This record gives sequence, C-alpha cells and structure tokens, in this order.
Amino acid sequence: MNKSFYYLWVSISFGKLALSLYTMTITLTIFSITHSATLASVVMFIHVIGKLLSSFVFPLATENTPLKKILSMSLLTQLLIIASILGILITEINQVVQLSLIFSLIGLAGFMDGFASPSRMSLIPELVQDSKTGKANSLVSTTDQTFALLGWSLGPIAVNYYGANWALIVSIGLLALSLFSSLQIKTTKIKEAKKRPKWEVIKAGWFILFSKKNHMRTITTMDILEGIASGIWIGGITLVFVNEVLKKGEQWWGFINSSYYAGSILGGILITLFSIKLQKHLIKGIITGSFMVSILVLFYAINSTAWVALALVVLMGPFYQLRDISQQTYIQKVILDNTLSKLYAAKDNLYYLIFALSVFITGVISDYVGVVYVYYLAFFLYLTSTIFAVFTFRKGNQSSQIVNVGNKYQ
Repeated sequence: MNKSFYYLWVSISFGKLALSLYTMTITLTIFSITHSATLASVVMFIHVIGKLLSSFVFPLATENTPLKKILSMSLLTQLLIIASILGILITEINQVVQLSLIFSLIGLAGFMDGFASPSRMSLIPELVQDSKTGKANSLVSTTDQTFALLGWSLGPIAVNYYGANWALIVSIGLLALSLFSSLQIKTTKIKEAKKRPKWEVIKAGWFILFSKKNHMRTITTMDILEGIASGIWIGGITLVFVNEVLKKGEQWWGFINSSYYAGSILGGILITLFSIKLQKHLIKGIITGSFMVSILVLFYAINSTAWVALALVVLMGPFYQLRDISQQTYIQKVILDNTLSKLYAAKDNLYYLIFALSVFITGVISDYVGVVYVYYLAFFLYLTSTIFAVFTFRKGNQSSQIVNVGNKYQ
C-alpha cells in the first residue's frame, strides 16, 4: 500500500461520515419544519434520483477528465451545496420557498455524489499492487460500514444536543477533510482524450456488464437477483417484521440495523486478515457468500425470537462482505482500468433501478401476503443466484482459483 491509497481511504471514510451525518440531519430538520414523515422520507428519494441521473453523465466526464479531478470537484461542490443549505436554514424566508430551495439542493448534492463513488472504486486498482487489491477493498468496505454506522447512530444525538446547524457545520468540516485528502492522491495514469459518440461512451459500461467474457453476465445476473432480495433491509419492511413477527417495539428496529452494520464491520475485518488467501479464491468467495446469506435469511424468516434474529443478522454481515469484496476484487482484476469507471457507472445505474423494483415488490408482498414471505422470497432469490453461479462458472470452465487474470476486457 502506498500513501496515495491511504489518502484515498481517508477521503472515503470522512466523505462517508459526512454524507450519513448530513442526510440524517436534513431528514430530521425537514421533519421538524413540516411535521410530515412523507416529506422527510423524500430527502433520500431525491438524493437517489440525483445519483441516478449523474450515472448517465459520469461516463462522459471520464473521457477527458482524470478520476482524481472528478472526485475532488465532486467533494468541493457537495461542500458548497451543504454550506448553501445551512445558509438557507439560518435565513428567515417563506417556508415554501425555503423547502423548495433545500429539496433542489438535495437533488444537486445527490447528482454530485454520484460522481464520487465510481471514481473512488476505479482509483483503487490504480493505487495498489495487484496482489493487494483484495486487502484494499476490505479496508475500504470496513471503514465504509463503520463510518456509516457512526453517522446514522450519532446523527440524532448530535442534532438533539447541538442542533441541526452545528451538525451541518461538522458535515462541512468532514467534507473539507475528505477533499484535502483527495487532493493528495497521486496517480501515474495519463488520461488520453478520445473522440467518440456520446451514446457509445454511455453504453460502454452496460456492454461490459452483460458481456460473456470473464463471466460479467453471470455476475450481473447475480446482482439483479440479489438486488431484488436486498429489499428485506428497507426500513419499512424491517420495522413491520420487528412488530409483527418478533413482537417488539420500534427500538428493536434500531437494534437490527445496528447489528447489520456490526456484522458487516466484523466481516470486513476478517476478510482484511485473510485477504491474501481470499484473492486466490475469488469465485469461491462470491458463491459461498451468496449461499450462506440465503441459508441465514431462511433461518431469519422462520425465527420469531428477537435475540436470535440479532445474532443471525450479525452472522450475515461477514458473508455479505465475503460476497461483495470478492466480486469487487474480481471485477477490478478482469476489467481494464480505462473502462472500469464506466462499468461502475453502469453498475450504479442498474443498482438504483433494481432498488426501485425491490421497494415495490417487497412492499406489495408485505401488504397483501405477509412480511415473512418477503424473506422467503429473498431466500429463494439468493439460492437461485448461487445455483445459477455454480452451473455458469462450471460451464465456462472457469477455475475458482484466480492468481493472475491476464485476459482483461478489451
């Protein structure tokens, strides 16, 4: 690991903490202003819509602009946007105008945030040795979950004791640190501008996603199946499950969420420790992670004891991380650096579309069939994903042990 990777790591960590604290603060602020849970929930929706729109623009930006510069500009713009939101909150203006401006800026912040994630993940293979890619992904994933948990857990406390304005000031300070760290990154890659039709640039990432080469189509199919299944962790579904199945109050909803993050952090730490071994068994890691999640989700569905549910959620964390980090490392090994950012943009795009579908499907099943059947469906989808992967990888004569993958996507 070199200094530039650690600067990227610090930038990701502070950026994640700033984003989670800012989102929590704005959500609580909108609720306190309007006393409307619906308007408060719109905060995340608008942010995600902004990120979805940016995923179409991001591939075009990467054609002529280095990833480091895209990342720094994204962080700087988000910093200025949050400062503007703070200015609007402390200014006495008409409430309708105030909310309109805030929601517009939230959408713009989401749009700019959409440039940050694919830039960061695409920079990792540029900054670390090939043999340490797995460890780098583990470190990033662990701190990502840790700081997200801190932001969502400490956010309400900070707002309650110090007020929303101070919480936003802290978010601005954290983004400033993230920006400073990003400016210290040094890359050796030289950006070569290419003149290509815009539509060709945008569709490049999608083409790679569904390419048969290096089993990208298999991985994408798994993402679709498991993306729909991931709806089990949507706040409303978890809350209904806690109330109707576990027979507990809303505080246990928080316990379940905290356990999920705790398990993810534990998994990230374990995978960091065994990253060298994992890097030789990436496909096994993907398949094993998906299979074990399916089994644990089934146990979670048939269980009605709250403490057992917490334990199962913690156990899921390491296997979620095993699956995700193995996939992340595999992709970074088999895809060329100059197309990796476009692939991540397409993956983000697909994720948002699948997430919207998942919200709809899980909501309908919960309302008309029963919330426990949402988890049975998730079990079925994870298991189907695993079986599909086993047969597809075997059919393609792909070795489950990957030391050096020389045939990258052209």
